[in-house]
Amino acid sequence: MNPDAARYRAVLIGASLGGAEALQVLLGGLRTDLPAPVVVAQHLGPGVSHLPTMLGRVSRHPVAWAEDGQDLVAGRVYLCPGRTQVRLEPDGTLTVQPMPGRSSLGQVDELFLSAANSLGPQVLALVLTGLGSDGTAGAQAVREAGGTVVVQDEATATAFGMPSAVIAAGAADLVLPLGELPDLLDRVVGSGRPVPTPAVRASEAMFAGGGQLGRLMSTVDWGATSLGPVDRWPVVLREVLAVVLSNPVPMDLMWGPDLLQLYNDAYSEIIRERHPDALGRSVFQVWPDAATTFGPVLRQVLDTGTAVRLVDQSFVVNRKGFLEEVFATVAYSPVRDDGRVAGVLATLVETTEQVRTARRLDTLHRLAATARQAGVTTSDNEVCQWLVRALEANPQDVPFALVYLVEGRGERAHLAASTGLAADSPALDQLVTAGRASVWPLHACLREAAPQVVEDLATRFPDLVSGTWAEPPHTAVVLPVGPVRDGAPAALLVLGVNSHAPLDENYHQFFDLVAERVAATLTAARIHREQQRQVAALGELNRAKTTFFANISHEFRTPLTLLLLPLEEQLVTLPPEHLDTARIAHRNAIRLLRLVNTLLAFAELEEGRAAPSLEDVDDLAALTAELTEVFRPAVERAGLRLEVDCPPLGRPVRLDPVTWQTVVLNLLSNALKHTFTGSITVVLRAQRSHVELAVTDTGTGIDNAEIPHLFTRFHRVEGAKSRSREGSGTGLALVRQLVSWHHGSIRVRSVPDAGSTFTVWLPFVQPHHLRESAARVRPDTAAHVRQAFAEEAESWLVGDSSPDGSVRPGNRPSVLVVDDNPDMRNYLRHLLQEHYDVHTAGDGEEALVRLAGHRVDLILSDVVLPHLDGLRLIEHVRADPALRATPIILLTALGTTSQTLRGLATGAHDYLVKPFAAKELLARVEAQLALRRVRDAAAERPAT
Repeated sequence: MNPDAARYRAVLIGASLGGAEALQVLLGGLRTDLPAPVVVAQHLGPGVSHLPTMLGRVSRHPVAWAEDGQDLVAGRVYLCPGRTQVRLEPDGTLTVQPMPGRSSLGQVDELFLSAANSLGPQVLALVLTGLGSDGTAGAQAVREAGGTVVVQDEATATAFGMPSAVIAAGAADLVLPLGELPDLLDRVVGSGRPVPTPAVRASEAMFAGGGQLGRLMSTVDWGATSLGPVDRWPVVLREVLAVVLSNPVPMDLMWGPDLLQLYNDAYSEIIRERHPDALGRSVFQVWPDAATTFGPVLRQVLDTGTAVRLVDQSFVVNRKGFLEEVFATVAYSPVRDDGRVAGVLATLVETTEQVRTARRLDTLHRLAATARQAGVTTSDNEVCQWLVRALEANPQDVPFALVYLVEGRGERAHLAASTGLAADSPALDQLVTAGRASVWPLHACLREAAPQVVEDLATRFPDLVSGTWAEPPHTAVVLPVGPVRDGAPAALLVLGVNSHAPLDENYHQFFDLVAERVAATLTAARIHREQQRQVAALGELNRAKTTFFANISHEFRTPLTLLLLPLEEQLVTLPPEHLDTARIAHRNAIRLLRLVNTLLAFAELEEGRAAPSLEDVDDLAALTAELTEVFRPAVERAGLRLEVDCPPLGRPVRLDPVTWQTVVLNLLSNALKHTFTGSITVVLRAQRSHVELAVTDTGTGIDNAEIPHLFTRFHRVEGAKSRSREGSGTGLALVRQLVSWHHGSIRVRSVPDAGSTFTVWLPFVQPHHLRESAARVRPDTAAHVRQAFAEEAESWLVGDSSPDGSVRPGNRPSVLVVDDNPDMRNYLRHLLQEHYDVHTAGDGEEALVRLAGHRVDLILSDVVLPHLDGLRLIEHVRADPALRATPIILLTALGTTSQTLRGLATGAHDYLVKPFAAKELLARVEAQLALRRVRDAAAERPAT
């Protein structure tokens, strides 16, 4: 028999009265192959016994009589013959001798005693039913030798003499019913598990389902510890530990005054290298620094019985040979036994990834915020300094950082900013060139445009000091920072790695995001600086332009004054036949003066030289109604209704009356210019703190796409239907600036083909800090402004002085004048009518109507016309065979070479730039008519 084959090398069974039946139940109930022999000492009477045959029928193991000198074989059942002494020898054989006397009494004791002497603790003895006390001495010997003794209980025994004697002698380890004995042999002998003593049963019930820790705890001799045998543990301890072992959350039960640790599988994963030595030991022995870290918390829970929760606690554990900082939220709960706190249950939820992720996201947010701060920087070096300030706020994940700016095509890189290293650190390589080696693999990073991992920092920099740990970083990563220009990245980034965090995929992703953020910030700062430079250049250009307009406007005022004063005198003294031309000159001189004043106003507003002449206007409603009446003649002449709803406001309004006049007149002028049917309504209302002016028309309306640009200086809506194409595009822009000047606001709501409403709000009281001007506008100046607006509006409605604009036959050449300015049309008609029959049209479409079915000898047309401009008019004329030969002279204020070439290419015969001399115009008209006569004569001459 192999002595190392099983925990028990022999199973001995002693029985007497009723033993045959008990043996049948026992052997018949075995389900496993026993790795040990079974020797049965059953008191048998005289005569032949059929016990082997009877037992062989129910047993799966072979049953035979024991023989002298026989080697015992595992898995076989040996029956001791009646009235014999059977001994189990140390060599694993049996000695069978006749017993002195005529009885089998003492046979069980002899077998048990010999086995105890030969096999010691490797004996399992079973005492079954029977009379007397045979087997008691042998059972005591087996127990003393370290073996195990199990007896049948009284309830299932035919005779309880033998079992009770063993129990009374204190030799029984376990008392079981007969029906449980087969399971016992299967468990203890067949499966090698311990005998289910009360301590073992209590241990198995508690450790069942506890995973590896449960199995490990079931093998511990708790009796040798201060906790004592498991069957003597408090009920609370066993119940709580059962919950701990079956829980997937890391839990550590610390029991008793020494806080001995009992934990589960999940907790063992956290403490790693301290397991399994920590099992059953005091927490203060396992964690030497516990007295100063979480020890006070444990004492607080023990003393007060109040649970404590610590969030994101830091621990340094050895994971796979690497000291790693981990985080967990720990809840320390008291465990009570009989009303006192007997232990502390620590429940841990590891938050390492959450803490690291939150920390790294905060760094990325800081870098993103730096992008806004970097917008005010003047150089890339300054941007890099802002960036490292954001990185130095996270020394846990970025113990140190270096930013190198790459110059040229990668030939040089200089250290622009750094953090986390001493100023004299050898790791601060200030300048890197193509011919000079670097302490960092910058050349490889430039060459490959890929990250480089440096794992030998301890060798490169033996005295490196950086980070939050006493142990400096072991590793760093060098990353290229885009964008790549001329084959080289814009910068290089050197980032240290936490000495207590693994450089895993998440860490690499964080570094990649840092590099992307640095690249984005550098790019944004460069773009911003370029935009600032362009804005400054444009601002300077705009100031120069405004200054030029202001200067030229000032220069215009003197000659305009010298034009207006004589004209005003002549309007009084000239004979009636010359008044028309004088009125044209006077009207357009006033219009020019208004344009000059507008440009001057813009210049003064932008340069800050303008200051309002504030005063309390007691009746703003009356002033508004008075200004509205300036347009009434023109509005009614245009066939429109002018509705004014301006009731008294009941309180004064502090504003500049001249500014208010400019706002109201410009809005009314704009409404009349674009309204052809319906009405114009002016409404003035008092709001809580503002006065509200609304000018509504039923005009052409404005497309939604144009509204954002409506108040932009010089912006004009292309293709908009209006009474005149003339204008500088400054009126509404000036209105908005003047309204803003008074801390007000303006809004427009419009529906195409339905009309528009311009709403202005001005506060009743202006802020105290608004600077006032002592100057006051003279009444005659204000009257000039009103006259200018009124006469311009009238000019849009002036009809042609020719009583009939249709083409009439006659001997004189006929000329068609096309211009949208009535004054210009009438002047040209006056200039040409002495020599030609002159006909007029206000736009290209009207000109085509005039030409339909009629012949003219020459067309004199402006280029800029509403509806159909001069160039497109030429296209229509040249496409008509009846009109194709008609000479065309274009008039324009756009005297550029490109405009001239375009007009000539379209089919114009001549191009005359405004202003022009009357004699020059007459000469060019006569020249084109003469050329036409030559062409017509040539066309009529018969071919030869």
